[in-house]
Amino acid sequence: MPVNLQPLSAAEVTQWFDSPGEVASNTFEIALVLGGTVSAGAYTAGALDFLIEALDAWTDTRDGPNGKAVPRHKVVIRIIAGTSGGGVNAAIAARALAYDFPHVSRATEVSVAAGNPFYDTWINRLTLDGMLKTDDLNASGATAVSLLNGTVIDAAASNLVAFTAQTQKPRSYLANPLRLILTLTNLNGIAYRIDFGSIGLPDGSAGNLGESYVDHADYARFALVYPGQSLEIPRPDEFVLGFGDARFPQATDWSTFGQFAMATAAFPIGFPPRRLTRPLEHYRYRVVSVPGDDNPGTTMWLPLVPDWAAIQDWAGGGLPDDYQFLTVDGGATDNEPIELARTVLAGITGRNPRDGMRANRGVVLIDPFAGSAQMAPPLTIALPDLAESLVTGMIQQTRYDTRDILLAAYPDVYSRFMLTALRENNLGDPALATAGMGAFLGFACDAFRRHDYLLGRKNCQDFLRTQFVLPEHSPVFDGCLDGVPLDDFRFTDDSGSYLPIIPLVGQARVAETTDPWPKNALDPTKFRGAIEQRFAKLLETEFASGPLANVLVWLGAKIGEGKIADTVISAMQTALTQWGLA
Repeated sequence: MPVNLQPLSAAEVTQWFDSPGEVASNTFEIALVLGGTVSAGAYTAGALDFLIEALDAWTDTRDGPNGKAVPRHKVVIRIIAGTSGGGVNAAIAARALAYDFPHVSRATEVSVAAGNPFYDTWINRLTLDGMLKTDDLNASGATAVSLLNGTVIDAAASNLVAFTAQTQKPRSYLANPLRLILTLTNLNGIAYRIDFGSIGLPDGSAGNLGESYVDHADYARFALVYPGQSLEIPRPDEFVLGFGDARFPQATDWSTFGQFAMATAAFPIGFPPRRLTRPLEHYRYRVVSVPGDDNPGTTMWLPLVPDWAAIQDWAGGGLPDDYQFLTVDGGATDNEPIELARTVLAGITGRNPRDGMRANRGVVLIDPFAGSAQMAPPLTIALPDLAESLVTGMIQQTRYDTRDILLAAYPDVYSRFMLTALRENNLGDPALATAGMGAFLGFACDAFRRHDYLLGRKNCQDFLRTQFVLPEHSPVFDGCLDGVPLDDFRFTDDSGSYLPIIPLVGQARVAETTDPWPKNALDPTKFRGAIEQRFAKLLETEFASGPLANVLVWLGAKIGEGKIADTVISAMQTALTQWGLA
C-alpha cells in the first residue's frame, strides 16, 4: 500500500490524539512511566512485581464474595511507557500480565522465584558473566559492535517473549487495549520539514521557504489485547500484540516485539545497536502541542510533516513501505516518555485535573535514580575525562524534561506521582546496591540486584500506602466505602485524611523486608580472566570497519598490554568503596 503523503487532518488528530474519552465514575486511570535504569532495572522490576500483586489482591477481593470489606472504586492502567531498562520492564509486564505468576518476597524459594519473569530476567539472566563471554566474536569475519556481549540480552528477550504460565489471569484493571510505548534512539533518524510559505525570488518567480531537520528521538507504540478482550479499531501507528489473535492489519508477533525491547536498552557502545523495521507511515502520525493564540494556558496542536522528498533520496528511489533503521538506547535522547504517557490520558491539548477533589487520572513515574545528582568534576582536556563526562552528561540531560518532574514534587498535585529508591535515610542512587559505575556495577553481582529488587517491592508498598492517595472525600470514592473499615486503609498527616488509590489487601498488607545491605558480596578480581579474554578477542577480531575500531585502538595504546583488566577491576573496587559495599 503506498504511503499517504498528506499531512494529518484535523479529524485524524482529534481521533487519534485528542479524544481520550471521559473517565468512568468511581475510576482512577493510570499512566505508568518507567525510567532508564541499566542494572537498577532490578529495582523497577521489584516495584512492578509488588504493584501487580497489590492490584490482584485488591481487585480479586473487591470482585469476590467479601467485596464490601474493601474500597470498591476502580483503577485502570491505560498506558505503560518505558525507556532503556524501564522499557525492558515494560516489555516484561506486557507479556506477564496475561498470566498468573508467583510474586517474589524475601522468603520466596529460589525455585519458585524463577517462575516470576521480572525476577528471572533481572536476577538470573542479565549477568556480567554472560556479558563478558566471547561467543559473539568467534565467527569468521566477526565485527565488534559493542564492548559487551549482547547475546545474553538476546537470550533473555527470547525467554521473555516465550513466557507462559499454567493459567491465564484476566485482570479487570487493564485497559482494553493496554497501550505500550517503548522509546528509541533512531540513529538514521527521520527527516521532517516545516514550511513557512512562499517567498518572491529576484526573477519574479515564487520559492518555498522552509526548514528541514532530522529527528532521532523516536518511539514505538503497541496495543496489548489480552485474552477475552477485543480491539475494534487499532491506531494506524501502532503494532497490535495479542495471544494467538492476528485479526488486525498491524498485528505483529512477539519475536518482533522482543527486538524493540532489546533496542530500547541498547546502551551505546556497551551493548549492540539493533536494526528494526516498521511501516514508514508510522512517522506521519507525529503531533506536537504548542501554546494557543487566545487565552493564556490554552494549547493547540500541529502535525509534524515528514520530508518525503528527503526520505526518498535517502532510500535511493521510491518511498519504501517498510522503514529499516538502526537504534540504540531510548535514554540517549530526550524523547519525553512522561509527555507521551500523559497525553494518552489527557489528549494532546488536554490536562489531567490536579486538584485532589477533581483528580481522576494520574501519571506514576518509577525512577530508581531520583534524588540528588552530582555535577561532573573540573576537566582537563584529556580524552578519558571528556569521554566519561560526555556519557554522564548525555545520561543526565536526556532523562526527563524539567517540567515533567516538577509537578510530582508538589503535594497538592494529584495527577503526578513518583516512586524512587529509599533505604533508611538514603534517597535515589545511594539507596541502591546497583548504582555504581553508572549502574553497570549491578550486573556483576546477583546479591546487588536481588537487594534492589526487594527494595523496589518494599518502597512500592510504602508508596501505595502513604503517597499514591486521594483525599478521603474524593468523588472517586463516592458510594464505594459503605461498610468498609476505613481505619484499615486510611492515611492521616498534618494536611488531612487520605485513602489509597490502590488499597493494600491480603498478602499485600504483610510488611515487605529486604536483604541486608550486600557488603562484601562482590570480589571484582574473579572477573579478571574473563575481562582479559574479552578484550583480547575484541582486539583480534577483524574490526577495521567496525564502529569500535578507534575506541579499541586507543584503549590498547593507552592502557597497554594486559592492563585493561587491572583498570576495570580498580574502577569496580573504587565504586564498591564509594557505595559502602566493600
